[in-house]
Amino acid sequence: MLSISIEMMVHRLTILLVFLLHSQSFAEKIEFNKSIKPILSNNCFSCHGPDAKVVKGDLQLHLREKATSELKKSGERAIVPGDRDESSLWHRITSTDPDEQMPPPESNHKLSSEEIKTIGQWIDEGAEYQGHWSFQPINPKEGNIDDFIKSKLTEAGLTSSVTADPQTLIRRLSLDLTGLPPTQSEINKFISDQSVNAYEKTVDRLLSSKAFAERLAVNWLDAARYADTNGYSIDDHRDMWVWRDWVISSFLENKPFDQFTLEQIAGDLIPNNTNQQKVATGFLRNSMNTHEGGTIAEEYRVTYTADKVDTVSTVFMGMTMKCAQCHDHKYDPISQEEYYKFYAFFNTSSEPGNGAINANTAPLIEAESPICSIDRVKRDAGMRIKELRKKRINPEVNLAKERDEWENKKLESLNNQRPNSDKNDTQFKIDDSVKWIWSDKDNKSASAEFKKTFNLENDPLKAFIWFTCDNECKIKINEQNIGTNEDWTKPKQISVKNLLKGPNTIYVQATNQAGSAAGFILSMHIILPSGEKINIVSDSSWDSRTSKLDNKNWAKAASIASYGEDPWGKIYQENTPDGFDKDLYLALSKDRSGRSNEDWNKINDSFSSVSGTFKIYINQLNLEEKAIKKTADTGKSTVMVMNYKPRKTHILIRGAYDQHGDEVNSGTPSAIKPKDVSSDNESTRFDLAKWLINPNHPLTSRVIVNRYWQMIFGTGLVKTSEDFGSQGEYPSHPELLDRLAKDFISSGWDLRKMIKKIVMSDTYKQKSNLTKKAKEKDPYNRLLSRSPRFRIDAEFVRDSALFASGLLNREIGGPSVYPYQPNDLWADVSHYGYPAGFTSQKYLPGSGSANHRRSMYTVWKRTSPPPSMIIFDAPNRETCTVRRLQTNTPMQALVLQNDPQYLEAAVSLGKIMSLKPTPQEGIKEGFIKTLGRKPKQKELTILMSSLTHYLSTYESRQKDAIYLLKAGQSIVKNSMDAKKNAAWTLVASTLLNMDEFVTKQ
Repeated sequence: MLSISIEMMVHRLTILLVFLLHSQSFAEKIEFNKSIKPILSNNCFSCHGPDAKVVKGDLQLHLREKATSELKKSGERAIVPGDRDESSLWHRITSTDPDEQMPPPESNHKLSSEEIKTIGQWIDEGAEYQGHWSFQPINPKEGNIDDFIKSKLTEAGLTSSVTADPQTLIRRLSLDLTGLPPTQSEINKFISDQSVNAYEKTVDRLLSSKAFAERLAVNWLDAARYADTNGYSIDDHRDMWVWRDWVISSFLENKPFDQFTLEQIAGDLIPNNTNQQKVATGFLRNSMNTHEGGTIAEEYRVTYTADKVDTVSTVFMGMTMKCAQCHDHKYDPISQEEYYKFYAFFNTSSEPGNGAINANTAPLIEAESPICSIDRVKRDAGMRIKELRKKRINPEVNLAKERDEWENKKLESLNNQRPNSDKNDTQFKIDDSVKWIWSDKDNKSASAEFKKTFNLENDPLKAFIWFTCDNECKIKINEQNIGTNEDWTKPKQISVKNLLKGPNTIYVQATNQAGSAAGFILSMHIILPSGEKINIVSDSSWDSRTSKLDNKNWAKAASIASYGEDPWGKIYQENTPDGFDKDLYLALSKDRSGRSNEDWNKINDSFSSVSGTFKIYINQLNLEEKAIKKTADTGKSTVMVMNYKPRKTHILIRGAYDQHGDEVNSGTPSAIKPKDVSSDNESTRFDLAKWLINPNHPLTSRVIVNRYWQMIFGTGLVKTSEDFGSQGEYPSHPELLDRLAKDFISSGWDLRKMIKKIVMSDTYKQKSNLTKKAKEKDPYNRLLSRSPRFRIDAEFVRDSALFASGLLNREIGGPSVYPYQPNDLWADVSHYGYPAGFTSQKYLPGSGSANHRRSMYTVWKRTSPPPSMIIFDAPNRETCTVRRLQTNTPMQALVLQNDPQYLEAAVSLGKIMSLKPTPQEGIKEGFIKTLGRKPKQKELTILMSSLTHYLSTYESRQKDAIYLLKAGQSIVKNSMDAKKNAAWTLVASTLLNMDEFVTKQ
């Protein structure tokens, strides 16, 4: 019996061992999508992938049928399923012969030993292919978020972290869902609430807040490439803020995401559409626009349409369709023909290729904000106009100084050299540039003669004269009359034929009729056979004379006035007609505080005639006021939208706008199901939108839930949230991604419900502590064995500083605002000073509480976005962005320490801290407001020591203290408190500079 039992046990153990070995082998079987396709895509597809036009050696590896077929030239098969030794692919990737080796050495690609081993094992296992994972139907397994996360952790030999403390949780939730830290009362209420659903109540409160809608909108503005300027070189003003407010409104009402999508892609095509649904299509019109000289309208119209393809395919599908604009996609199954079928959906609008001068381009509608009242919009726009008008009186320091010097000189000149009307032939001199001649007291007409002699080395090849005269003028060249008086009353150009080699003389007689002023401007252009160009102008080099006066050199132009005429009449100055009258004299004579707006306008107009820099500055003020005047009057704004204008679409050969290939109808890529929406009749953007939100579409819901997972955890389940194609990353948790995608659709595309599901999970609530084991096995936290720790987005860094300091203006929506930024950044990158006068070329900072609005309302210029936000990795929004990069640089610390916005916040926070009964209480208050917790004893000790040091330092440096306290719009009310407030400002600045303040953990 004993021997039988042992024999049976051995048999059973043998069976068990075989089973275990088989199970292990099965568990470790190589999966094509996860392990093989990324290798082939990164190293092989550029020559052996979907783009048939560039395939080498007649070998394509993206499809099993092609990869396992016999090659025409060699008769070999690249892959022989089940036998690596018979597979030429195996021999090529293991060869050391440069002529045989794959990838070839010149490609700069090389497979690692682990990758080679993986391919060999996969071939031996049968070389099974699967269709690309993201194109497969969503097929979720049962389970919740924590089930899927813990399953992966168990496989890796890891466990979840414990739940974070209440202070950390409430701060994490508040930053994730609103972009703002919690208040002290919110923290206290959360900690003291002992009810079972305390956490859920907090989640629901935050999800229903206006701040949550604003927080979601920030990321959507990146994706939609929203900006307040047109982009390209000129990058002038546009109005799209009403569309931005529509986005906030949609998130605020928790509009189902399928409807949110439909309205933005085809709101104008929805039956019985509303004005706001038309506004929604501004999503497509957010692309850049140009009106630069020399541009070809059709070329840029094609560029704008291609940008729409790129944006829609990236935002909703996670596909890089732009790679198929010039040829078949090298990595994904999208042909160039399919690209232009998709392109055809957007090639049906009357949007022009250029023409957006200081405004929007058609098609346009006028609309009001869905979240900001008309009265408040009028108020905000009106306040901006008042700011601009104040800047006319109080310009930038350097311009103010230049104008002050001019005013003093001008007034002195007028007072000292005003003509005496009791004398005949009195000269009146203005700025050494113009002389006035007064006729006799009987008010008879006066005339003046001007003569210019010059030599030519040869007979001229060509010559012409440009001349204009106020009154009666005669012109002679070499004693021959040129034109008649009637010819010159308006500027005119006439060819000159009688110029000769040697001396030539121009003679002008200008007659002044009684009671008026007269003058002329002349310019002659001569071209010699040698190509040399000679210009003759009416400047001070002319000889001139009048009755009873000796010959005198006249300045750049001349005017003659009759006796008794108002001496502040019209003159010519610097070759340009300009106004100079007694009102200027009266305006300059007034004390500055007593000058009216009309006085300042007169002074500024006159100064602009001699200062090109000031003229440009005033022009910018005038242009911006003009741009927002209608909004100030009506409370509404124009918005660029889509319309439907059928147009034929052709494949563009090599993507060139003027190289038309075959005509195509609109359609979707055949590799992506559900069924192609194209038909015999042309499909529209409405059909495309319906295709994207079809519950069976494999990409849209996956892409969207992945991006919101990325928003919460810093990294998506698919890290490459912009690319779900072959070049993108395989999901870290594919089953979880499908579960979330399916639940999102089943919920009615309810975004709040989906985000609530994420933040309610135990995975979200974990501590962020990194253990040694987790660092070894999961260094980048892709398995989520702990809560992620990363810096908050640029906008929320600034918002948090304003919030903690009590400065944040919580008004929602409305026109964009102009908070502080360094001088002349816009001017340095723009057409500032260009004669045509474009808007948004010089930054004109705002004032008041508008400077403390949330950062998402800051005016966004594509060629020069807000510098403090760019330094914290905000995109420029020239193109669609769905994943911001994260950097850590010294520049970020410098912004937090020195930017006026952050210094102003430190001043305000410091004052709050200084009002507490004791310094220790003040420091505790600062910690609560910035970090949501009380200081540790060591931290308290360090900051108490710092405070003592700063107080001592400023004891003898009151001027420095006052200077520090004037940051931004801060006002020093009592200089006696300056030393104390400056010391507290530096303590507050230390808190705002802490890594913990700008980090979610």
